[in-house]
Amino acid sequence: MGWTGVFGYLAAIVVATLLLSRWLGWTGRLLVICLVLALPVVVVLARNWWHPFRWSSALALVSALALLGSLVSQYVGWIEGRDGLLLLWTVLLLAVAITLFTHPMRGPAWGLFVGFWGAVAVIWLIVLQALAVAGILHGSAYSEWIAWPLAIIGIWIFVASATGFGEPPFGQVVDALGLLTGAGLVSISIATWSGAEDLSKTIAAGAAIAYCLWSLGLAWALWRYQPPRETRRGTASTAEAPI
Repeated sequence: MGWTGVFGYLAAIVVATLLLSRWLGWTGRLLVICLVLALPVVVVLARNWWHPFRWSSALALVSALALLGSLVSQYVGWIEGRDGLLLLWTVLLLAVAITLFTHPMRGPAWGLFVGFWGAVAVIWLIVLQALAVAGILHGSAYSEWIAWPLAIIGIWIFVASATGFGEPPFGQVVDALGLLTGAGLVSISIATWSGAEDLSKTIAAGAAIAYCLWSLGLAWALWRYQPPRETRRGTASTAEAPI
């Protein structure tokens, strides 16, 4: 299990425990305990019997589901559920942002610089969303505060997709969705700074859908990725990629 997977798994469990305990009481705690005990078993079975398990792929998939759930919660008017699922999404987004460092880029130094600030922006966004769940940050103040980290994260996704466009294992379709997602996140911030609240909400819905599609494509690409094989002293060995 890679360190990205360990971090993402533990962070997601902590957030899930807080949210389910708040919504379901002791039943939520029991459900989280069952997840904690069952998931490692699933990992072992997947690793031994089916396909090498990749935490980066699983976390990208769950992040898409969390954001999709927040959209559905917004549509049905479940504001508490929306805020909680957005918090879960931001935690998982950190694992996705770190995974993007594995994307082949034609300007590695530039990508490393933007990626560092992209990861910092995700941590910033996690703190802001936690304040929103706690009821401390809301309304226009919430929109204005999250505009900055969203813009930086959007730039990171855009740069990673643009500088390594079409490179394996991601491919042109995934990178095109990444460009659309990055542009959408930046557009949300621009609309917020311009005072166009209704427009920012419309763009946010479109950007969320683009992210879900991109994250699903990213998860699929990482899941199917086969590390390159090297021959050393006449023996074939597999070089594991840090994804």
